[in-house]
Formats: sequence, structure tokens, C-alpha cells
Amino acid sequence: MNARGTGGQPPRVGIGEWVARVVAVVLLVPVRLAWEGLKAGVRAVSATLYLLGRYVLVPTGRYVHRWLLRPLWVFVRDMVWGWAIQHVLWGLVLTPLGTALLTWLLRPLLRLVEDILWHAVLRPALRLLLERVLRPAARWTAKQVIEPVAWAIWCTLCWLCRWFVVWPLRMLWRWALRPLWLAIAATVYFGWRVATLLVRVLVVTPCAFLHRHVVRPVLAALGVVWRACVVAPMRWAHRTVLVPMNRFAADILGAVFGR
Repeated sequence: MNARGTGGQPPRVGIGEWVARVVAVVLLVPVRLAWEGLKAGVRAVSATLYLLGRYVLVPTGRYVHRWLLRPLWVFVRDMVWGWAIQHVLWGLVLTPLGTALLTWLLRPLLRLVEDILWHAVLRPALRLLLERVLRPAARWTAKQVIEPVAWAIWCTLCWLCRWFVVWPLRMLWRWALRPLWLAIAATVYFGWRVATLLVRVLVVTPCAFLHRHVVRPVLAALGVVWRACVVAPMRWAHRTVLVPMNRFAADILGAVFGR
């Protein structure tokens, strides 16, 4: 709606609008004021509690914990628990009571239970159970179950070993390894024979022929020349020159030195 009506005059307010305004003032304003007052009160209470807790309760709690509760706990822990319970109750009451109970009640009762229950009941029952039940059951199980199962497992293993290990190895040896071995042996044998023949034909026979017809005559001729040109003159020089000179020198030395 415009601020002014037609012709610049203020608008007229009807009865309905006046009634709505009155209802709003009567109902909504108190609620709004109560809500704002409640919020302000809550804030004031929160601030008061915060200040009270921070500046009053926390220091008081720290003071009480440090100067009252902690010394009291140390006193209770050290004096009551450390001295009263451990030394007095445990050392003077519970330990003698436990020792007496163990010595005069538990040990005789344990010995009685052991003598009566073990030697008279449990041991004969266990022996009877072992001799009458466990041993026959073990023998029957070994004879009727374990031996047939073990025999079946052994037969199965033998059959598997025979047809999956021995037979494939035998076939492999018969059809692959043995022919291959024979082929390798034949190749090596005939190769050795051929190599021997080739060496004999190409090396040994020419070397023997060369030694027989060339080297040996040449060496014989060289021997004859050596004996004629070197050995005979050296033997003649030794016999005709060196030996007389040695004898002459020996005679001179004997004459000079009196030997």
C-alpha cells in the first residue's frame, strides 16, 4: 500500500486492521518480551556460572585436591594400606592363618585325597581302563583299521610308482635314452676309428716314410761327416798333441818342484 491515499490524503485504517494490531500487541509483544527476558536471564546465569566456576569453584577444587584430598589419599595409601593391611592384617593375621590352614587342614586333606582317591580309586580305574578298554581298542584299531589302510596306501603307492614313475622311465630309456646313448657311442666309436685312420694316413705314415727315407739317411750322413770331420781330428789332436804336451808339462813341473 502507498504511504498516502489518492490526492495526498493519509490512508484510512479499517476496523479489521485495528483488531489485528491490538491482537498483535496483546499476544505477541508479551511473548517477545518474555523470550528476550529469558534469553537475557540465561545469558546472565551462564555468565554468572562461568565466572563462579572459573574464579571460585576451580581454584577451590584445586586447593581442596592439592591440600586436602591428595594428602588424605597419601595418608590412606601409606598408612592404612601399607601398614595396617600389609603389615597388620597380612603379616599378623592372614599369613599365620594361611599357614595354619595349609598345615593342619589342606595338606592332610590333600594327602587323604591322594591316598584314597588316587591309590584306591583313580589308579585302579585307570589301570583297568588301560588294560580292558584302551589296549584292546588300540589292538583292534591297529589290526582292523590301520593295517588295512596302510596296506591299501602301500598298494596304491606301489601301483602309482609302477605306472607313473617306473613305466615312464622304462619307456623313456627304451625309446629315447638308449637309442640316443647307442647313437652317441656309435658316433664316438666310429669317429675315433675314422680319426685314428686319418691320423695314421695323413700324419703317421708320411712321418714314418719321411723318417725312414729322408731323416734317417740324412742323420746317418751327418753322423759320418761329424765323425770324419770332427771326432777323428779331435781324437788325433788329443792323442798326438795334448797327451805329449801334458806329459812334458808334468815332467817339467816334477823337475822344478821335486815331484
